[in-house]
Formats: sequence, C-alpha cells, structure tokens
Amino acid sequence: MYNDFFKSITDQSEKFFSPAIQFNQLVAKNIEQLAKIQLDAAHSFTETSVEQLKTAAEVKDVKSFIDFNASQLSAVNKLSQQLIEDGQKLTQLGQEFKDNLETISNETVKAAKV
Repeated sequence: MYNDFFKSITDQSEKFFSPAIQFNQLVAKNIEQLAKIQLDAAHSFTETSVEQLKTAAEVKDVKSFIDFNASQLSAVNKLSQQLIEDGQKLTQLGQEFKDNLETISNETVKAAKV
C-alpha cells in the first residue's frame, strides 16, 4: 500500500519536473557551446594579433614595411572570414536551441493534456 503511494508520488514528481530538467540541460548545453565558440574566437584573434605584432617588430626598411602592410590585409581578411563563420555557428546554435525548446514545449503540452 505505502509502496504504491510513494511510487505514485515519485512518478508524478518526475512528470512534473521533467520539462524543467530538460530545459536546464538544454540551457547548460547551449552555454557550453557558446563559451566554446567565444573561446575559439578569442584564441584566433589573439593568435592573429601576436603574429602581426611579431611582423611589425621585423620592419626595418621599405620592403619589410610593404610586406607588413600586405600581411595586415591578409590578417584583416582572415579575421573577417572568422567573424562570418562564427556568426553562422551562432545562428545554427540559436536555431537548434529554438527547435529543442519547441520540442520540449510540445511534449509538455501533450503530457498536460493526458
């Protein structure tokens, strides 16, 4: 008798808290992925900046100055491409979050109707 009662309470609690748990897991996963994208972007930016500082330190004459300016253009193009790729990753991450949130919402609504 008591076992059935406690099992019933446990089952109801799981059904009640399941959407919140799924949502929290989804948010945690997205925060992790967002942090990884940001860390990768910071690493790439820092790496490019350090390379440019080293190249600037090697400027000794007109030819090396011209080479430095060319490398600056290359660095800007590289960073621009990285920004585009990061924007695409963020868009995909947002879309996946939206889709997963809709799935959780639909499942919760279906469970509430039962």
